[in-house]
Amino acid sequence: MADEKNDAGGGGGGGNKMLIIIIAAVVGLLLIIGVVVAILLMSGGDEPPPQAAGGAPAAGGGNPALNMRSGGQTYLSIGPTYAFDQIIVNLASQSGRRYLKTTINAELSSDNLMVELDTKKPAIRDTMISVLSSKTFEEISTAKGKENLKNELVERINESLVDGKIVNLFFTDFAIQ
Repeated sequence: MADEKNDAGGGGGGGNKMLIIIIAAVVGLLLIIGVVVAILLMSGGDEPPPQAAGGAPAAGGGNPALNMRSGGQTYLSIGPTYAFDQIIVNLASQSGRRYLKTTINAELSSDNLMVELDTKKPAIRDTMISVLSSKTFEEISTAKGKENLKNELVERINESLVDGKIVNLFFTDFAIQ
């Protein structure tokens, strides 16, 4: 009879230990999820949403995730795009031995802009070549340098557009040698 009590007590203790381990694992998992959610909530919303021309919030409303475009940001809402031909230019340097090969796609503010881009393609390509060939390897070899290059290209190209604007540029090919 004493043996029966030990067997019954030993089996129930093992079950209780397993139940405690499962509960501890679930609590630990919930704690990890809570920490991740808290970090995400604390990191977002520190910066005001980007403003479009005229002071109105940019497309995507007040959600910064929809407005982010560069520097590791998300692309949840991309407008129509226009693919430019590949460009190969010598970079500005004393030796003249470095060149850049790139392919650029432009995000457009509207579909109507595609016709204007087709018409002005030679002039826009000339602008792109002028800007790209004025850069040194040091200026465009970093992520920040590429971002500055995009911004400069967008600004310079938009100066010649009437039917809309280029919202963003995407380097789909970018090789420096």
